[in-house]
Amino acid sequence: MLLKAIHSRLAQALDQAASAGLLELNGITPEIKVEVPRDTRHGDYATNLALTLAKPSRKNPRQVAEILVEHLKDQMFENIELAGPGFINFKLSWTWLREHLDLILERNENFGQHERADSHRYLLEFVSANPTGPLHFGHGRWAVLGDCLARLMRTAGFEVATEFYINDTGAQINNLGASVQACYFGQLAAKGITLTAEEQGVYDAYTAEKSGNNKDQIRFYHGDYIQELAQKLYEEYGSDLQAEPVSLFCEQARTAILTAQQQELEEFGVSFDEWFPESRLHGEGAIQDALNHLHEAGVTEERDGALWFRSSEYGDDKDRVLVKQDGSSTYFANDIAYHWNKLRRGYDRMINIWGADHHGYIPRMQAAVQALGYPKDALQILLGQIVHLYRNGEMVKMSKRTGDMITFGEVFEEVGRDATRYLLMQRSAETALDFDLELAKQQSSDNPVFYVQYAHARICSIFRTAAQSESLAALAENIQGADLGQLIKDEERTLLVKLLSYPDELAFAAVHREPHRLTTYASELAALFHSFYKQCRVLDDKNLELSQARLALTHATRIVIRNVLTGIFGISAPESM
Repeated sequence: MLLKAIHSRLAQALDQAASAGLLELNGITPEIKVEVPRDTRHGDYATNLALTLAKPSRKNPRQVAEILVEHLKDQMFENIELAGPGFINFKLSWTWLREHLDLILERNENFGQHERADSHRYLLEFVSANPTGPLHFGHGRWAVLGDCLARLMRTAGFEVATEFYINDTGAQINNLGASVQACYFGQLAAKGITLTAEEQGVYDAYTAEKSGNNKDQIRFYHGDYIQELAQKLYEEYGSDLQAEPVSLFCEQARTAILTAQQQELEEFGVSFDEWFPESRLHGEGAIQDALNHLHEAGVTEERDGALWFRSSEYGDDKDRVLVKQDGSSTYFANDIAYHWNKLRRGYDRMINIWGADHHGYIPRMQAAVQALGYPKDALQILLGQIVHLYRNGEMVKMSKRTGDMITFGEVFEEVGRDATRYLLMQRSAETALDFDLELAKQQSSDNPVFYVQYAHARICSIFRTAAQSESLAALAENIQGADLGQLIKDEERTLLVKLLSYPDELAFAAVHREPHRLTTYASELAALFHSFYKQCRVLDDKNLELSQARLALTHATRIVIRNVLTGIFGISAPESM
């Protein structure tokens, strides 16, 4: 909102100066950039427009800046000054700031909401964990990142749907079923039921692998959840499943684990518009359809009995196999079919959140998207780095395959939804994250989420106190009638400028797919409010007009903190702590 307003004033001043013949642009349409200066003592915002115009206008930057300033007379600005070789610094006027404080109060929960940003339809796919075990803590990070990004983009005016891709076919699902079946045989043996030699062999292979030291050649899954699944099957069916094929155990285990993942994510505040199973692609013949489409596009060829995609023609480092010599499709072919399915459903922009170990997979998928007839930027991949979990200063190791892991659900249960979500959002996805369990449980200013939530709770406490005062209660209920001209102190001004920058912060974070930026914004806003509260007495029976104006500013702060906490981060804005 602020940036757009200043940008508009600059564009208008440039047009006026050019029309008056004061600036010759020679057909150049300059990019207008407005930024917050490093040293805000010189202004709230700054632009280097004069420097970019110097060459086409054949004037030195200071001359250009002086011409622009002459055409920037506007009640929005209290002061405009030149700095350095041609920078222009803007200080917003109190009049403009007070008018827009009223806008925050008026829009309330809608403050920060943008109109439609573009015409694209986005499909955001994240988590997409194999239904072969509990979600590990890394999945929790992708869940938070994806959910917050979806919330952020929707608020910023983008049309976004979310999807969880279920990898419910292939060797991993078969190994899962074999693992549960082996443990089921163990349950039968423990109850004195005789096993066939083949059944005993399956169970023996499972226990031998579990007790062995060679973790590089693991076939089975050995987490406690496998034993729990087998026990539940025995409790429900007894020995009736003894002669059933492994496929039944695959389906039983897949369904149980997927249901648990769905419930856990829902409890964590993460929901999806679509849970898309890979098996649907196979059932609908989508993989062969995609291969036929690539063949018709002339980008595949037979080599040594296999079908290849000439992905190197689209920037990949080498060509890729789609169908192996035995006639089975590769994972890559399946992924191409899945992404083509997304595009055919009308999503012309796809965003995937992947682990950093998938970095080498990006060029081939972008090559496939182009071969399917779409632009390269139709697919955007966000890579996420690992999460290091610490307890009492020691790293907790995780391994889904061996069962030596701390699940996401365990951390969520121990720490709580708010702290887990906020702390997982604090860093860019591209940065490895250290998650301190003890810090997450602290109720002190050292805990970032507590610090921000406490600012909201403190504001609610101020209004509860006002409601108990005979002279202040009515004023607190009618803050939109406040005389905002009472606001004159630097702490009030700094806080108000920060509040009004929220729509710009939100839009920037959405465009760059960086929701973590808003944790920084929230922390800075909370710090400014705590400083304001310390320096400026909000409730004063002897100065009611000033109290009402400060209550208006305080309520506006509550609105913005609540909007970012509940609207973007999906956590609570507590009224007391």
